Amino acid sequence: MLNFPFAAPQAPNPSVPPRQDAAPFAWLPAGVAFLRRRLVLIAGCAAVGVVLGAGYLATTTPQYTAVATLTIDTRRAHPVGGQQSSGDWQSESAYVESQVELIRSPATLRGVVERLQLDSDPSFRPTPPGAIRAMVTAAKRWLTGAGDAAIDPTLRGQALAGTALARMLEVWRIGTTSVVEVRVRTADRALSARLANAVTEAYMAQQLVAISETTRRAGGWLETRIVELRGQAVAADRAVQEYKARNNIVDVGTGAGIGLLNEQQVGELNVQVAAARARLAEAEARFQRAQANTVNGVTEGVVSDLGQNPVMAGLRQQFLDGSRRLVELTARQGPNHGAVVLQRNAVAELQRSIQNELARLTETYRGDYEVAQANLRAIQDRLAEQIAIAAQTNIERSELRSLQSSADAYRQIYETFLQRFTQAMQDQSYPISDARVAAVALAPIDPSHPRAAIVLAVALALGLALGMTTAVAREALDGTVRTVAQLRRATGLQCLGAVPRQGALGFAKGWRWRQARRARAARGQRLVPAAFLRALRDPDSGIAEAVHGVRVAAARQSARGRDVRVIGCVAAVGDEGTSTFAANLAFALAADGQRSVLVDWNAAAPWLTKMLGPHQRIGLQDLAFGEASLTEASWLDSDTGLRFIGQSHVCGHGRPPPSTASARAVLARLREGHDIVVLDLPPLLAGNTAVRLSDIVDGFVLVTRWGSTSQPILSEALSRTAAADALFLGAVLNRCDPARMRLYPDEAAGPLQVGLPVPAAAG
Repeated sequence: MLNFPFAAPQAPNPSVPPRQDAAPFAWLPAGVAFLRRRLVLIAGCAAVGVVLGAGYLATTTPQYTAVATLTIDTRRAHPVGGQQSSGDWQSESAYVESQVELIRSPATLRGVVERLQLDSDPSFRPTPPGAIRAMVTAAKRWLTGAGDAAIDPTLRGQALAGTALARMLEVWRIGTTSVVEVRVRTADRALSARLANAVTEAYMAQQLVAISETTRRAGGWLETRIVELRGQAVAADRAVQEYKARNNIVDVGTGAGIGLLNEQQVGELNVQVAAARARLAEAEARFQRAQANTVNGVTEGVVSDLGQNPVMAGLRQQFLDGSRRLVELTARQGPNHGAVVLQRNAVAELQRSIQNELARLTETYRGDYEVAQANLRAIQDRLAEQIAIAAQTNIERSELRSLQSSADAYRQIYETFLQRFTQAMQDQSYPISDARVAAVALAPIDPSHPRAAIVLAVALALGLALGMTTAVAREALDGTVRTVAQLRRATGLQCLGAVPRQGALGFAKGWRWRQARRARAARGQRLVPAAFLRALRDPDSGIAEAVHGVRVAAARQSARGRDVRVIGCVAAVGDEGTSTFAANLAFALAADGQRSVLVDWNAAAPWLTKMLGPHQRIGLQDLAFGEASLTEASWLDSDTGLRFIGQSHVCGHGRPPPSTASARAVLARLREGHDIVVLDLPPLLAGNTAVRLSDIVDGFVLVTRWGSTSQPILSEALSRTAAADALFLGAVLNRCDPARMRLYPDEAAGPLQVGLPVPAAAG
């Protein structure tokens, strides 16, 4: 039984604090840790990319780009035709894009080839095809049935030179402006400038030829069309005049322009009707007033319009004078005086004269009234006649308007075509291109390709991208145990400790090790590797803390009523460091005063036997079959008192492992004579030894190598012991890399402090 000072039940673990919201930029530490973990890989890929970029710069022929600038302005002023009509910006943009494509066109390139005779330049001739290319070309000709035997060699050379020039040429429009850059890239500075200028000249010459040819064709067509339109306009105008003559439609000039004669007569008659009506109304008014006039009205001055008649005015004045004299005589002589009577008779005679004059004037006004009526009727009859004639004329003018519209349309079209013909003749005489050279190409000084800074930057970026991709892929595909949390998730066990990586025991196969072992054997002693005594000699080491964690877990189980005296160290797969940890555990317990025994139960790989008892021929099988005693089958360490039992016949043919009954008997004997039994068991996935011994072994310790065993394998290995109800004290994370392990932050408790155990109750 383990004698551990803290064997009393421990207080339960404190409750997990409530989860808090993630702080801003909580992902940043994990990202930095990922970069630090994969820094070597990323930096290596970046270095490879830079080296490849430098190699590319060293082996690539420098290229020089010459640039010629063109401006294409559709709104330029024509020296003869005036300002050109401008459309909207979309039309102008489409026009500029069309000119860019024309600069790239085969016609322009063919003009450059013919002008510079590039078909005879060796740099523009195709290289002889290789074997693979020749076979592909032959197969293509055989499949398509096409060949170049009938092609003129001169035309073929020009076509190939044009194709080569097209690969060197780049035409770019600068933004949405009318400025176009023509770029030519070759290995020769002067050749690049010469080709760029030749392309611009060929384009402008081609444009001038196209404009001249288009203008010439348009002028010929316009001339023919003008002759036709002139005849059509004359015929249409003649038809209008003939129709007017047939229908007696006469145009006269007026102040408002040219109009029809009957329309003018209707207007004049309308004016006469208005004047006749006014005269009739005036005559009627005078006649009615004349009928209403009386002598008293005249003598009393009530009738005001009779003053213009001199006869009536004289009679009225005489009547007024006689009436005044009659009043005076009557006042002086009396009413019966002879002079008064004579004067009264004279006044009466004047009244009769006024009455007669009123009758005469009434008859006069009656005559004027009747004349005005007759005149109005006559004018109205003439107006009605002219209106009827105008109505008939309007009916006939519907066809006249159609004929007149046709004549006007033909005349307008004729004038428009005549103007266009004149403009076309002027443009043909002065052909001007819409494009002009803003800047000629000069021989460049510095190479444009490859650019060292850009190539190295791209190579570095690609290297970093490759490194990041590879690092992410490796990180995603890495299913091994890297943190305590991953070990807990994969096994469901508490981590008892993390053992740092230490020097391998390869020295045990060296001649110095063999020499030292023979010297100790001559003195009757055994040589124990220093790696097995690390937990004993260095209490602050990681493996000592792991051993301490196993002792704490075993003591807790003992406090709960389960005596843990047989501890089996097991791994999921081989080469996990199980033997080294079992040896350290056994030696530490023995040095602490425990009667301990270490048993190498791994018959397939008896590594402990090779290290501690290489010449021992009697071992576990002999003890299990009753062929040897415990003293004969074991080896006792004089320094710590640890008893070791190895495998039998290591140097010869190994014997089969003991049966379950024999194993029970052996372990029962070892339990009786020792306080603790440490077993080095074979891997779980290598056999069912651990499962068969699950009811004999009091507790298992799972040893897992850091960054080696995948989590699914651990889960699969532990699933085999689920049916046997084996008790696992916990798990030990072995061979950890402290520097790299700090770069894997634990999801639960933060970065793992390597060397500090996490003791907890198992099972």
